[in-house]
Amino acid sequence: MKSIIFLVSLLWLTTACNPSTENEGTEKGHTAHEHEEGPSDVVELTDDQIRIGGVELGKVENRSVGQQLAVHGRLAVPAQSQIAITALQGGFVRKVPLLPGQPVRKGQVLATIENPELVQWQQDFAENHSRLTYLDAEYTRQKELSEQNVSALKVFQQTTAERNATRARLGGLTQRLKLVGLSPQSALNGTFSSSYVIMAPASGVVTNVAVNAGQYVQPSDVIAHLTSNQGLYAELTVFEKDLPLIREGQRVGIRLSNEGGKERSGRIAFINRAIDNDRSVRVVAKLDQVDARLTSNTFLDAHLDVGATRVTALPEAAIVSAEGKEYIFIKTDEVPEHQEHEHEADEKHDHKEEKEAEHGTAFKQIPVRRGVTEDGYSQVTLPGRIDWSKAQVVVKGAYDVLSQLKAAGGEEEGHSH
Repeated sequence: MKSIIFLVSLLWLTTACNPSTENEGTEKGHTAHEHEEGPSDVVELTDDQIRIGGVELGKVENRSVGQQLAVHGRLAVPAQSQIAITALQGGFVRKVPLLPGQPVRKGQVLATIENPELVQWQQDFAENHSRLTYLDAEYTRQKELSEQNVSALKVFQQTTAERNATRARLGGLTQRLKLVGLSPQSALNGTFSSSYVIMAPASGVVTNVAVNAGQYVQPSDVIAHLTSNQGLYAELTVFEKDLPLIREGQRVGIRLSNEGGKERSGRIAFINRAIDNDRSVRVVAKLDQVDARLTSNTFLDAHLDVGATRVTALPEAAIVSAEGKEYIFIKTDEVPEHQEHEHEADEKHDHKEEKEAEHGTAFKQIPVRRGVTEDGYSQVTLPGRIDWSKAQVVVKGAYDVLSQLKAAGGEEEGHSH
């Protein structure tokens, strides 16, 4: 009998405990669900927090702000300063004492080319020079005989034709020798050379060496490339829609990517009229001061003053940055989400004593885009869903409001765990 009574009691206790367990699980599920909601963009500050943070309210203003057009580009040099070194006459490369990045001066030897045909040129030059000397004398003699009717006119004409042909061949050989830097006088003295040197036509820096010693090159083959910074300019990329804002002679500020924010100045010299496939135009800006250390193809950022205009603006202190975006705070009647959760939790637990909360002022976070900054005010692009003529904006202490918002979000995240 006692065993039966014990079993009945045990069954009653098990049945009585189950509802409370289910209710507890349900309540925990509701609580977790409530805390899974995303963080609020509204925070409430007490009067003491507003006073300590120095929070002040103001209005969005319309101000005249100088507009600047930001563009990108690179340093470039004119075609005249980009030099391809080629062989004037084909031959074998015997010496090429060049390295990429090596500075060279005008007239410096860049390569030595050997070609046996050069010896034949010099020999032909010497022979034609001697032949011309003989024909000059023969021409004079035949002319005198022709005038005295001693010699036939035909002989004089043949002498004249041969003399002119020899003079032409000699002139061509002279130019060939001078072109490769060989001395015609040395050839007359019997000093022949089978090689010639290539010299730098201008001072610059070697950017590429395309041949090796012993390689045979044709007159069209490139041996090396030189780049001079003479005539260096800034090539700006301006999009088609911004073309009405620029003009020749306009001032431009330039920052090179390798100068740590140092600003250089210049003026727009030329505006190309050909539009590229990406709807951009190449604009040439001349630098006021060209440094010898500057190199072509260096990337740059530039800005051009395009005049003042009326824009919506706020003090710089009103704009805060967080996670790569920019925000402002406005006064709102909305209630932060974590306060709603606390109020619901108090009702579910049926507290005998109500918690007395100190009500303050709520602020809502609004994303904006910052524009030009001038005289402590920044241009802002605002969302259109708010009546900004009535909105009260936090113009001082915005970062304190942001800190309170982050702190409130962190507390809410802690409850969800």
